[in-house]
Order: sequence, then C-alpha cells, then structure tokens
Amino acid sequence: MVDMPGMQDGTVKIRRGKRTDFPALTALLPSQVPCVATKEQIRHWRRLASDPCLDFYVAEQEGTVRGMVLICYIRELSHPGWQAVLDVIAPLSAEDGISQALFDFSKERARRRGCRRLLVHEIDHEHDGRHATLAHAGFHRVGNVLSCGLG
Repeated sequence: MVDMPGMQDGTVKIRRGKRTDFPALTALLPSQVPCVATKEQIRHWRRLASDPCLDFYVAEQEGTVRGMVLICYIRELSHPGWQAVLDVIAPLSAEDGISQALFDFSKERARRRGCRRLLVHEIDHEHDGRHATLAHAGFHRVGNVLSCGLG
C-alpha cells in the first residue's frame, strides 16, 4: 500500500485491487461500461486482480474507494522489455487529486517495470475534456496514441 499525503480530505492510500472491490468500483466507471454484477463480470474482475501482466490498483481515502487504475504490460518485438498501456483511470479529472495520485503511481509502476513510455489508446471524443486531463498529466499525441515519457 502506498500513502499519497497532501490531500485536503486526508491521505490517499493506493493498494492492489481485489475482486471484492467490484461493487464500489462500478460507480466510478463511465456509464457506457457495463457494470452489472453477473457471474461473468465478477469472474472478469477476479482475473484482472490476479493477472501478473496487469497492475490493478484502487485509491482509498478515509476508508472509501475513490479511484482505480488498470495498466496493461505487453512485450515489444522491436525493443527488449515491456510497454505499458494505461487502460483505465477513474476518476479522470485534471482538478482531482485522486486522479493525479493515480497518474503519478502509474508512471512509477511502469518505470519500475523498465518501461520507457506509458501509452493511452486514442480517445474518440476530444470535446469531453479527457484530452486536456491527459495533457495536464504529461501525455501528448504520437500517431494514434497518447504517450507520456517516463525517462
């Protein structure tokens, strides 16, 4: 568990996600993501929490789950080592201290795995503010992805 001090409502604790976090995390996801607690969905979350090629972490503040991040790691053919892909971060807001703590944590986790960049796949709707939030966190467009250097 990692403590991120300096939050106005207390310390943010970032810990590994567990399959039992599913009910609390569904409220953090965008409405277009299906979040019905079916057996298949719970099994899917269980796999996410136990997959060694994923970093699935949640942020807690004062005992309440306030955010989550999922980073996927893949091997690169052209370079030795891993490539990190930021799959989900919620909430996603430039003004939110939880989001910034999760961005900082994600970058550090990827650095420790030897990644040179943290990538985000292209976002379809530029008008919804996500591009500005990612730019604020250090990401910039490179072809069809957004990239953040970790060096």
